[in-house]
Amino acid sequence: MAKEKEAKKEKNNYSFKAAGFTLLAVVLCIGIFFVADALAPFKGLESRRELEAVKQSSLYIMSSISSIMLLISAYLVFIYLKDYLELRSRFTLGILLAVISFMLFAISSNPLLHVMFGIFGKQGLFAIIPMAFATISLGILAWVSSK
Repeated sequence: MAKEKEAKKEKNNYSFKAAGFTLLAVVLCIGIFFVADALAPFKGLESRRELEAVKQSSLYIMSSISSIMLLISAYLVFIYLKDYLELRSRFTLGILLAVISFMLFAISSNPLLHVMFGIFGKQGLFAIIPMAFATISLGILAWVSSK
């Protein structure tokens, strides 16, 4: 009986610590955006030429990041598919589906895809698709983690 109480107390202690660290992580992530906004090099740009140069460089940066996400996602799909074929675990299948959804997010958020289809910028359906894939991924991870 005493061991059960001690185990429950320890579990509550971990929950309290996890909640505290989660809150700290959220606050720090929001703080990063405020710092990035304050340090933004293109805040005071007035001329159209300067704005176009920033737009062009951000296109390359976003495309590069999106491509890196795609490569990492493909690697993770390989790893988790291999594990799923070996273990046949629902947990592994859930993570595999979430990673596939993140891969679709990486593909659909790449600005080169928008240019290829003749729609530059995030307008209409192209703005919703990457967010839908990220939401699906998070939903799958939440579902798998709660089991």
